[in-house]
Amino acid sequence: MPSGQHEAPIELATLAPNVVVDLLSDIFLVKMPGFHEVTEPSTDMRMLAPRTYHADGALLFKDAYNQPMLGVVLEVQRGWDPRKQWTWMLYVAHMAVRLRVRTLLLVYCPDPTVARRYERLYEPRDRYSPQEPPIFSPRDVPRVVNVEQARANPALAVFSAICHGNDVDIDDYFPALAEVLRTAGPEAAASYEDILVAGLPRAVRIRWEVYMAGTVGPRFCSDFYRQLDARLRAEGLAKGEGRSLLTVLETRRVAVPAAAREQILSCTDLDQLDAWLRRAVTATTIDEVLQAQPERGRERVRASAP
Repeated sequence: MPSGQHEAPIELATLAPNVVVDLLSDIFLVKMPGFHEVTEPSTDMRMLAPRTYHADGALLFKDAYNQPMLGVVLEVQRGWDPRKQWTWMLYVAHMAVRLRVRTLLLVYCPDPTVARRYERLYEPRDRYSPQEPPIFSPRDVPRVVNVEQARANPALAVFSAICHGNDVDIDDYFPALAEVLRTAGPEAAASYEDILVAGLPRAVRIRWEVYMAGTVGPRFCSDFYRQLDARLRAEGLAKGEGRSLLTVLETRRVAVPAAAREQILSCTDLDQLDAWLRRAVTATTIDEVLQAQPERGRERVRASAP
C-alpha cells in the first residue's frame, strides 16, 4: 500500500497543477501549451487480458474549447525496479491513444541515487532511445524558504518542503509554510496542511506542529483547527475529529493518558468533540479539556437566593 509520503506529491500536483507546470518548464525546459484548464483523466490502463495497470496520477491540459493539448502521467518511484520502464511506456502510450493527445511522463524519485539509476536506463540519449521521461529528485526541486516567494507560489512551497523533508535545515521552511497557511483560503489551507502532515517525516511533522502552535499564536491555530473541524464535521468523520484534537494537544505538549486518549477516540458526539477542541487550544492539562464546565447561570441564581 502506498505511504503518505508516496501519495503526498501526487495529491499536491492534482490540487495545484501549476507545480507540474513549474517543474516541466523551469527544470526540464518543456515548452508548455497555453492551456485553459487542467482535468484529471483516469489513471487506469486496461489491457485486453484481464489486468489493469494503475498510474500514480495524471493531468490533462485543455484549451478554451475543451480540446486536449497535453497529457502528463505522474509517477513517484521510491525504490529501484528496472521493469518500471516498460510499465511507464504503457502508461504514456495508453493515455496518448485513448485521449489522442501528446503525452509525457514525469517521475519523482525521493532518493537521488534511485533517480540516477532510472536515468541511466535511457542512456545513451540518441534517436534509438525509448520514451525519455523527465526524472527528478529533491536535488532538482528549488528551496522555498522566502516568505514572499511562498506567498506568491504556495503550492511550490509545500512541494519543496515535502521534497526536502529529510534535509537538516528543514525547519528553515517553517516560516514560509506558515505564511502559506495564513494567506490561503480555509479549504486550500486545510488541504495544504493535510499534505504536509502526510508528506513530512514524523519527527519533522511534530516540530512543525509545535512551531505553528508556539510561534504563529493560539488565535491562528484556533481559527485553523476550527476550520479543519468544520470540514471533518461535514464529512461526518468523528474519529478524524478526535485525532485532530489529539494533534492539537500533542502540539501544545499537553500530556494525554491512555484512558483520556481512548475517551477521545471513542467519542462519536460531534458537539462534544467540538467543545473539547475549542478548549484544547488554550488548555494546559487534559483535565481542562475533558472536565464539564460549570453552569455559571445557575451558580448566580443560587448565590442570590435567600
